[in-house]
Amino acid sequence: MTRTNIFILIICFVQIGYNGFAQKEEQPNIIFILADDMSYRDLSCYGQQRYQTPNIDAMAASGIRFTQAYAAAPECAPSRCSLLTGKHTGHSSVRTNSSARGQDNLLDEDITIAEVLKGVGYNTAFTGKWGVGLPGTEGVPYKQGFDYAFGFYDQTRAHTYIPYYLRENDKKVEYPENMGFEMARRYDYKDNKAQNTYDGNGKLYIEELKDPTGFTYSENEIQKAAFSFLNKNLPEKTGKPFFLYYATQLPHGPVITDDLGEMKNYPEVNQLSREWGAMVIKLDNFVGELISYLKETGEFDNTIIFFASDNGYSMCGYTERGNGPDWPDDPWLKNKGPFTGGKFSVLEGGCRVPFFVSSPEKFNPAVISEPVWLPDFFPTACELAGVNSEKLKLDGVSLLPALEGDLDEFEGHDFLYFSKGREQAVRMGPWKAYRKNPNSKTELYLVEEDTYTERNLAILYPEKVKEAEEIMKREHEPHEWYWNPWETATEYNAKKQKAIETGNVLPAFRPNGMEKLPWEK
Repeated sequence: MTRTNIFILIICFVQIGYNGFAQKEEQPNIIFILADDMSYRDLSCYGQQRYQTPNIDAMAASGIRFTQAYAAAPECAPSRCSLLTGKHTGHSSVRTNSSARGQDNLLDEDITIAEVLKGVGYNTAFTGKWGVGLPGTEGVPYKQGFDYAFGFYDQTRAHTYIPYYLRENDKKVEYPENMGFEMARRYDYKDNKAQNTYDGNGKLYIEELKDPTGFTYSENEIQKAAFSFLNKNLPEKTGKPFFLYYATQLPHGPVITDDLGEMKNYPEVNQLSREWGAMVIKLDNFVGELISYLKETGEFDNTIIFFASDNGYSMCGYTERGNGPDWPDDPWLKNKGPFTGGKFSVLEGGCRVPFFVSSPEKFNPAVISEPVWLPDFFPTACELAGVNSEKLKLDGVSLLPALEGDLDEFEGHDFLYFSKGREQAVRMGPWKAYRKNPNSKTELYLVEEDTYTERNLAILYPEKVKEAEEIMKREHEPHEWYWNPWETATEYNAKKQKAIETGNVLPAFRPNGMEKLPWEK
């Protein structure tokens, strides 16, 4: 489908008078704040006790908070693709962090929520970590519906907070003051040893730089870019609403912050845990500044803010304590939540995330336990903007009835489908089915009660197991470059060889000039 046809399709879906939002002046501003690797209990409103996140808590308390919310994938890139396209990993263009070709991307035929909103009058911007389109591909943000884009396009380069450069639309923004930052050292977590130095006031001091305090911290630049876009695109100036996709790096590892803040007061605690907490608090401070800005400019009452994380638990970025399904809870932060597994696994711990929507002028506060997931954002934003998204065949559903307090009209989900390589899972009502690969026996848990998935009930409910297996088979469409669940390692390696032979290998980028990351050596 050509870009022109996409916009014709989008415009045809606009319904005049639809829910009162179709007329341009009644369309709300929309902001989506997506945290990176934030765990379920990293926020005090979800149970964090070591520190407080008052600004995010206030937003959650005044909004609709979902207690059973999921990312569509247990890692960065596919989760972001699903958020932007409303498609789960059995249907989407990006299904894991890397395909047989390398770090893959959104396609020209993909319809993103930014394209839809831009097509009905919104000014659109992305700032932060993109992860679904390398420079030079059709997947870059300014080719996927965003009028303005700033940050890291390559998800691997976003592992650094002291970058040599960031990207603004199609140009590089260079930071020569950061040259010489020893990125490789920050991956050395042997014995969970800290690799960053802070002064007595908790300020970062990078001794290997010519000016140890004159560095540029990427998240500060990303925040500045977000406010710059808002300043230039306030509806009173442009006559249009805005959509801001703020995909912060925080608190993804390797951990490092420009200011420990209150976390400097716990010297007896492992520095990695304190850095992680400080990074979450930094995001909370940004949220406070954003809310104040919206109130000062008079846009707060007409702005709807979504907040979530892109995947589940990831222990302080990169540490020696474990990996994937085996990650234990952080001994000090206790931020994992009551789940098994973590990032890189479709077990509960890898996909359960904090998620809430706030707009006090439009929605009454509520706590909702109905299972929802990030692909629901696409149809919800469409309905808010006055667009009928039914013909787009999305895997999300509109949350608007639930946001408006009409749960009887909220259709919910018959199922949620998850995959990563050969691993698959299905959430069906109170049930969660999981299998490591198609050759493994499918496990079944009453996950609404058994959040740790400790009691496998598959033998007692064979009809539920059969239902889940049918969904797993039906929902996963074959992909040329990703590892489909039914494929063997040999078959997937053949895809890698095909990519080489056909010239389809995508370029690899590494942070701060590194040739290889530790796990690639």
